[in-house]
Amino acid sequence: MRTLGSMLPSKQYKIAGETLYIYAPLAHRLGLFAIKTELEDLSFKYEHPDTYDNIKKQIADSEEQRNSIFDKFATPVRAKLDAMGLKYDMKARVKSVYSIWNKMRKQNNDLDGIYDLFAIRIILDSTLQKEKSDCWLAYSLITDMYQPNPSRMKDWLSIPKSNGYESLHTTVYGPDNKWVEVQIRTKRMDLVAEKGLAAHWKYKGIKSESNLDT
Repeated sequence: MRTLGSMLPSKQYKIAGETLYIYAPLAHRLGLFAIKTELEDLSFKYEHPDTYDNIKKQIADSEEQRNSIFDKFATPVRAKLDAMGLKYDMKARVKSVYSIWNKMRKQNNDLDGIYDLFAIRIILDSTLQKEKSDCWLAYSLITDMYQPNPSRMKDWLSIPKSNGYESLHTTVYGPDNKWVEVQIRTKRMDLVAEKGLAAHWKYKGIKSESNLDT
């Protein structure tokens, strides 16, 4: 897919279609999120080049606003997490172009109307024994500060996805009257979310293991 630019347009379109129909879903099923995302974006780039370029430009144009929201959100949250003695990394992650386009299509909306355009990810450095309690503690601190949207709460800590994905997701009413998606997980969970089965083998005896093995 990375070398598709050197091929004839007819071949580009055929391979992009195959990738989006077969290989991206397969990567998703195996929990290979990083590969899934890249395959989807590359396929979309060749199937809908103008739409792809347009969304990329809009994402770039809104970067300053996103950075401002992140800074306003993160400063008080960091103070609370630090006060509780939690070790963590916090970063903002923009959704992929393909994911944004899918949301625009399903919600019949433009880019400005997609309120979870980017997510703030809090990755905790926790021991295996304290993973869940640390995640729920961080969740409690954030929802005490910002009003959560109950319909957007997703608990994949108690019951991980079949591909091994574990995380807490919530959407809160953040700075500048904007809804902000927050994902809370540990370093182990983040590695498994990005690398799937390959990362999973580093951690034997985890609850989600049987689902991944199956």
